[in-house]
Amino acid sequence: MPAKKIAAKARSAAPKPVKKPAAKVKPVKKTAIAQKLSKTGAPKSPEAVVPASVAGLSELEARFVQEYLVDLNGTQAYLRAKPGAKETTARTESSKLLAKPNIQASVTKGKAERSERTGITADIAIKEAWAIMTADPRELMEHRIGCCRFCWGKGFLYQRTQAEFDRAEAELAKVNEAAIESGKPVKDFDPLGGVGYDKRRSPNPECPECAGEGEGRTVFKDTRNISPAAASLFAGVKDTKEGLEIKLHSKDSAMDKVFRHLGLYNDKIQLTMPTVLIKDLTGRKD
Repeated sequence: MPAKKIAAKARSAAPKPVKKPAAKVKPVKKTAIAQKLSKTGAPKSPEAVVPASVAGLSELEARFVQEYLVDLNGTQAYLRAKPGAKETTARTESSKLLAKPNIQASVTKGKAERSERTGITADIAIKEAWAIMTADPRELMEHRIGCCRFCWGKGFLYQRTQAEFDRAEAELAKVNEAAIESGKPVKDFDPLGGVGYDKRRSPNPECPECAGEGEGRTVFKDTRNISPAAASLFAGVKDTKEGLEIKLHSKDSAMDKVFRHLGLYNDKIQLTMPTVLIKDLTGRKD
């Protein structure tokens, strides 16, 4: 048999190689941050979509850092980063995360990135919080105590201002004119306690009407003339059924921010109980 025919026959008899299906490659799951940034049209490269502050962190760590930068509250940041977690767990795990050098470095980078984006520095934010915290609300409104109408009137009788006195006298004159025309008797003007009432004057401790306590009133200040600190505290004016209401920014919230910045909070609470008390509670004598 010719050599060419033998080779052809051998090739046709040889088993055909079995093609193996191509291995399926599981898509890499994007972190929540990468997914959020990709939706905004940012480049799909991981190096481009992940901020420098969370690069190299796990998905949970990255979310925690981003949430922590919102309010610098570790427990709340963990609860938002991992929904469903218990508060006790969040408190413990957030402390562990914040103790890690890479997390601390990420938080520092995140603050720097935020300052660069917004142009707002920590100094500016703390100065504003400090202004709210130390502002005197009396620059915006006061509750004043002044004399009552009887405090300084002659014989502790009702006292008028000069304008009130003149109006009362003029009104009585008109009444008397009409009385004369109709043939009726005229009335004498009663000066009562005289003139000179000034609500800014201090109460008379001998006044039988108010017992020296005077009358209170609320005074709103002209906001054009307040200090920068009071302007930071001022949050606007609301017109209510009872009158005007001045709204203020929370001093407690400002104090919380300043205290957190200074590291004055100690979130670790240790509960201790004397040994003697424990023995008493258990009923044991030894």
